[in-house]
Amino acid sequence: MRLSGARVLVTGASSGIGAATAREMARAGARLVLVGRDRPRLDAVAAETGGRAVVGDLTGDAASLVSRAGPAANSASCSST
Repeated sequence: MRLSGARVLVTGASSGIGAATAREMARAGARLVLVGRDRPRLDAVAAETGGRAVVGDLTGDAASLVSRAGPAANSASCSST
């Protein structure tokens, strides 16, 4: 899988399937925005993958998380319902 330059938002990125997904997406060349609730573990995954960590909980407004991600997600779009 080649994702060179693609922007990918990974939720639950601080552990488990989310962290594994982040690692695979990074290996495929994606630029990552990583969302999770556990700051220390999320920062560790971000350091490993070169992703941008955004601590948050998606039970709220997902669009605000994307805006907090800053330049790494500048062309991402998100809408909440």
